[in-house]
Amino acid sequence: MKYYIKIGLEHFAFGLIIPISIIWKLSNGLSLAEAAATEALILLVTSIAEVPTGVFADKFGNKKSLVWGGLLHAIAVALMTYGGGLTMFAIAAVVSGVAWAFTSGADQAYIHDDLLKDKGKYRRVFANATMVDEATTIAGMLFSGLMLAVVSGSDLRLLFIVAGAFLALSVAYMFIFLPDGHKKAAAHHEGALISFKDKLHDSKGLLVMFLAFALIYESGRILWQPQLENLGLELSKFGIMFALLKLASLAGSFAARDNRFKLGWVILSFLVMSTSLILFGVDVFAVSAIALTVFLFTENYFRVYMSDFLNRIITKDRATLLSVSSLVTNVTGAALVFAAGYFGESSILLALVILVALKTPGFMYVLRKHNAVIAGHKQEL
Repeated sequence: MKYYIKIGLEHFAFGLIIPISIIWKLSNGLSLAEAAATEALILLVTSIAEVPTGVFADKFGNKKSLVWGGLLHAIAVALMTYGGGLTMFAIAAVVSGVAWAFTSGADQAYIHDDLLKDKGKYRRVFANATMVDEATTIAGMLFSGLMLAVVSGSDLRLLFIVAGAFLALSVAYMFIFLPDGHKKAAAHHEGALISFKDKLHDSKGLLVMFLAFALIYESGRILWQPQLENLGLELSKFGIMFALLKLASLAGSFAARDNRFKLGWVILSFLVMSTSLILFGVDVFAVSAIALTVFLFTENYFRVYMSDFLNRIITKDRATLLSVSSLVTNVTGAALVFAAGYFGESSILLALVILVALKTPGFMYVLRKHNAVIAGHKQEL
């Protein structure tokens, strides 16, 4: 329960500002291209910082990594609250990128290594955490819209102030109430950075698996808002729309909570994801909205499957290797987002078809490895 409260505080704060973060940057004088560049900078910095922060979590503890990540998130939001121009937003992006790097691998590693004694409960607890994540993000999005509706003419800065307060509260809560992780053996971490190349050399199969999942994971979110705008959805309704779509993500987490991830269901989920993405590019609002809803359901189902799969494979240095996974995901995602933006200029449907085509080889590789891992065989990847 204590871990779920930590998740809830953080993601309620994120939900407050997700619907209006780009609008806030534009209202502070940034062009759309500059606002997009700051978003890309977050991804780039996260990629660069993933491995060092993963080693930090393995060496000093997952809880310390989560606390530092939470503190940096609060600082980033404070910088966003100040606003003032491209330089300030760029600094906020750098801080935010490092914050995500501190939390990306440590979050899953904390659940698996520190929170649970029975590792067989990992999938259920991770699915529960994902559900809390989605539910509190939805609450934040709805509260954001309510604040702007009730406080007529209110400054968007107010939402960032409230979000920053919740993030600061989350840091204090983690520091005081979150159980400490298991102590690390000092010898295990000697020369962690020096031996890291050796670990990667022995984990080439893992790197290919990370790449495969990275291809599957990227969903072309950069295309969603332009497509919904093209279909006639008013910008003032985007927050409510995405809050409702989050309900589909929540349902997907619930569906995966006690699922054994049989091969047939995994294949079906990917086929539905792929079909839904392509249908989202159809220029009919009802078709696109339904397709995106179905996609988000299956995406979160697959997200829980991906985490469960990787944690079955990784048997040591969990935070470090999960951070490598996040690094591969971020770098691959950046390339796919660039490609989606390039092709989306001429046709969003074309961009989505290409995206699905790129996902397919990654999924085929995952299928090759599925049965042995799920059956508990420790064969070499």
